[in-house]
Amino acid sequence: MMKSVNTYAKLVFRFFSVLVLLSSAWVRADNSADELLSCMRQMLVSQGSKDVLGSIRKGSLKIPFSLSVRGNTIAFQYKQENTWKRFDVRIGEKKADLMLVDGGKAVVMAPASYAQPIAGTDVTYEDLSLRFLYWKGGNVLPDSADSRIKGRDCYMVQSANPSPGVGQFATVRMWIDKENGTVWQIDGYGPDGKLKKRFSITSVQRLSDGTWFFKQMKMEVRNPQNDRRTIALDYLEMDDIAKK
Repeated sequence: MMKSVNTYAKLVFRFFSVLVLLSSAWVRADNSADELLSCMRQMLVSQGSKDVLGSIRKGSLKIPFSLSVRGNTIAFQYKQENTWKRFDVRIGEKKADLMLVDGGKAVVMAPASYAQPIAGTDVTYEDLSLRFLYWKGGNVLPDSADSRIKGRDCYMVQSANPSPGVGQFATVRMWIDKENGTVWQIDGYGPDGKLKKRFSITSVQRLSDGTWFFKQMKMEVRNPQNDRRTIALDYLEMDDIAKK
């Protein structure tokens, strides 16, 4: 149980606190999506676990949020109308459950709520929790011109939703840097095969200890009729990273 919790927690921190310069720790896997994700989860983060403080921004709307690991639970909190609200990702042996927490009591979130927007933004519970990174049985797509992101050679890993109809995505595609394991972009597709959302790292920041972390991630919502067009923009922005 603890190994499953630790590996998934590291994967979530890996994305939200993405350390760009980790080439010495990144071990390339065989051509298997599960092995690539396993390498990411097992990668040693020399700085140790970190709490994440930041905000979700949509236009002039700015929603503070935090992320922390507590035992077998990853806790997310966001501030709405001067009240902090919380939901958890509870890690089990074979799956990750989303939980709503109120008054210290946690109840399992209904799957229909996974795609519910948070606090007036376009970011959903599923987006913020990155639940889809726990999916298994994906494929590594053949290298092509589309494999390069920001001038970097990447593995393109595509995973199908193991529970069709649960959540907003039928498949997700991730671009994982071949040299250092950074996830530069994630595309989420609906059952119709059209692109619904794109998550991409737009800027990084150097901390006082000399390490590099993502500073801003952009989330694009695409037009259902024309998925080449973006109809809404939200940003996840890092305010602070604190060692636990």
